[in-house]
Amino acid sequence: MVQVFNHEALLRARIELNLTQEQLAAAVGVDVRTYRRYETGAVNDPTEGFSVRHPTRRRMIERLSAELGLPGDELLIPRPTPGPAPPAAPPQIEPPRALAPEPTSPDAPPAPLPPSPPSLRPLHVHALQRARHFVGRDAILAELRLWVDAPRPEPRVLTLLGVGGAGKTSILEHLLAELGDAPREGGVFVWSFYEDQRIEAFLSEALRYFAAGAAFPPGERLLRLEETLRAGPPHLLALDGLEVVQAEGGAGRAHGEIVDPLLRRLFCALARGLGVARALVTSRFALADLDPWTGQGSRGLPLSTLTTSEAALLLRRWGVHGDERTLRDLSATSGGHALSVAVLGSYVGGLLGGDPAAVRAATLADAALDDPLARRLARVLSAYASALPPAERDLLARLSLLPAAAAPDALLAMIHGGGDLAGAMLGWGPAELRRGLGRLERLGLVFTSPAPDPRYSTHPFIREHFRALAPPDAASTLLQRGPLAPGSISTLPPPPPDPLASAPRRAPRDPASLDLHEALLHQLLDAGRARDAWDVYTRSLGGFTHLGLVLGEMSRGARVLRAFSTIEPPTIAPPTIEPPTIAPPTIAPPTIAPPGSDDPQNLPDDLPPLVRAELAYERGLYAAALGDLAFARRCYEAHNTLGESLGASIHLTTGLRTLAYTERLAGAFSRALHLIDASIALAEREGYTSHLTRGLALRAILLHDLGEGAAAAQGFAAARAHGDRLAARRGLWEVERMLALGAWQEAEEATRSVLHQSARLGWQGHTSHAHALLGRATLERGDLGAAAEHLTLARQWVATSGEVEAALRCHELAARLALAVAGETPLDGAAAGSTLARATQEAEAGLHLATLCGFAPARTRLAILAARAALPRGAAIAATAARAALASADPGDAWGRLDALSWAGALAQRAGDPAAAQLLQQAATLRAQLQ
Repeated sequence: MVQVFNHEALLRARIELNLTQEQLAAAVGVDVRTYRRYETGAVNDPTEGFSVRHPTRRRMIERLSAELGLPGDELLIPRPTPGPAPPAAPPQIEPPRALAPEPTSPDAPPAPLPPSPPSLRPLHVHALQRARHFVGRDAILAELRLWVDAPRPEPRVLTLLGVGGAGKTSILEHLLAELGDAPREGGVFVWSFYEDQRIEAFLSEALRYFAAGAAFPPGERLLRLEETLRAGPPHLLALDGLEVVQAEGGAGRAHGEIVDPLLRRLFCALARGLGVARALVTSRFALADLDPWTGQGSRGLPLSTLTTSEAALLLRRWGVHGDERTLRDLSATSGGHALSVAVLGSYVGGLLGGDPAAVRAATLADAALDDPLARRLARVLSAYASALPPAERDLLARLSLLPAAAAPDALLAMIHGGGDLAGAMLGWGPAELRRGLGRLERLGLVFTSPAPDPRYSTHPFIREHFRALAPPDAASTLLQRGPLAPGSISTLPPPPPDPLASAPRRAPRDPASLDLHEALLHQLLDAGRARDAWDVYTRSLGGFTHLGLVLGEMSRGARVLRAFSTIEPPTIAPPTIEPPTIAPPTIAPPTIAPPGSDDPQNLPDDLPPLVRAELAYERGLYAAALGDLAFARRCYEAHNTLGESLGASIHLTTGLRTLAYTERLAGAFSRALHLIDASIALAEREGYTSHLTRGLALRAILLHDLGEGAAAAQGFAAARAHGDRLAARRGLWEVERMLALGAWQEAEEATRSVLHQSARLGWQGHTSHAHALLGRATLERGDLGAAAEHLTLARQWVATSGEVEAALRCHELAARLALAVAGETPLDGAAAGSTLARATQEAEAGLHLATLCGFAPARTRLAILAARAALPRGAAIAATAARAALASADPGDAWGRLDALSWAGALAQRAGDPAAAQLLQQAATLRAQLQ
């Protein structure tokens, strides 16, 4: 009997596991081309079927069986007997990268709970500071216990709010200690942003934990994590210190806004509902991004200060003597601030013999200051520092110099370095270091992670105070000995003369090297060497050209450049060069933001003005790629203001054009046209031919967006008259117009030319854009298989970078493809329902992303696709959704309005709505205007 390889079973299993062809090929150890031969059935010989006599084929079957959980007899089956030819199989559509949100209507029935997967042990990526003596907080702990154990908690995101040192981390740690480390139905993932602010590392670790060790490319991690949480049991994310990645307000950012777009999107998804997952967060700031879900999806839980009785009890547990009134009077000087009371108790009980009379309480109170609690704590810490033995004070100061929790070997390496780095610890060995750390831990000044790999850290308030006690030479010496990556336990290398002298000249690619370079850059900034830090970013890390365009490390690049924001705002000198005489759009000077803000113009004084402009511009590039269009606009405006003041016309030309491009993504077409006109005028005046052609092409597509077809055609012709050709992004803009006009073949030919050039030059973003347009062109001429292949290729860059603009194109193409498969391919009821469900998932996932990030034209297109996919649920439902999409369409988006009018009319007609005729007539009128 002849046997064949069951490629259909392989395809079903891969899609059920939500794997791409690339991922499964890598899992079984073959290249994608080889894998595709198995999935398409090309390995089956027409005569002999599939032979397993070759050991390579046997190993392949074994690996596929193990990876997919399929028995061998399902992959190798007897050849079917000949019969009537079956209908052609529908083209494979990649599984959606994000699922549709849960229904938010209060009348909607709750979705059934997912089946229980294997239990998970809690994962403490970072140790949280444990309160040596914990008192009070009974009511809040009782509320938190009920919330953690609730099958479907409301809210999904709960934030413990309080000033620094109020006890937020201690409460969270106490609750987690009660939960224990035994396996649970839902996982518990503990992360401290105090210890590691790298969002890409957070997403990677969380996904590895919740998805049972699965590894995904950076651009896929957020959506894969959302999918995993949505489909899983009652997982808990315990996240400490969120304020370090939140804005303090100013420069257009709301107070408490999460500065990283990926983390912001995760929290918004959690608040909307990701299955039964929940997040418990500590922060000094309320989560401004979650205001739309306040009450149901998100809630802040403010912490009160300790009562006088609780504070007195805490002092007594620290060994302070005296009657109840004496202890209450002493605790009153700290205002019930939990950390202040604890440090005061440790100071009096540990260093003053427990005698409250030995401390002058009056010096601890200063209610007239703006931040009395912090000032009181600072006074206690100053007294503490004076009373500590010199070696222990130096140990705490050196520990505070390190960027994150430190292992003993890193501290020993500092001691062995001698000089200011060792300080009073000179001559200490491992035993003395253990005793010193143990004493500081007993005093509550440091805390440690559990053995066998203990690491030591301290509260951010204590770290900031004692860091200032280290001599400046100690920080400089630490800098020269090389960067310490977050969580590094390696010993410090011998010091080179200068860390920049040994910096590699080839931009790194592996995450470990990138981490080390980033740590070096932060240390240079801490040492006041902003220009050297900029050199590390541009030369060693390669700037946006390498970090963004090649590696897709958008979050890292945005974080690195955010570190250049200064504590004190710089003084901006008036321009010494007359600005261009053209009439550019009015660019209001950015408002100088308060200290510590995320203002793109709030940069170190020692950076030259032109470098400041370049830095602001590159911040905008990262922000736009991550979907933060509002902040990207502010960055480009800051760049343009500096460029204008310096008379740097070529920078201003580029900045105006890039800002116009960004405004187009946001749907502000008239504003974009005003900006690009200014850019073109400047390019013409200065003779920048290449910039002129790019500007003319962008102006032409903007005119097309606005419905001015003849002017758009003239604009593209003008660009070609200046020597331009269909190339790069400007060539793809002209293709977009061809597709809108129905010139499918012409669009396909032009796109392939751009694709060839982009692939040859390594422009992955342009390549993804080209594949998305090719997918649309081949879809429109009926080649569904080719469209599916182009979708897969377009998504490769999205998987690498997570670029939102590219992701939205892929969601749109995937939804269109699924609708085409359901409408044009013979499918049984179950397959048709699955395909339409995929169209809904793709459209709604893209719609949510476009709405959250402010991509208005994409939002309109995806809303219409979601309405079309809703037709099987009822014509009235689909028509209502289409009318909502029409209502939200921007009046200036002529082609979006045409799409919305056409489908709103068609679906209203299906629903028997008398308004259908009017809608269709409006669509016909607009279509005639657009020719």
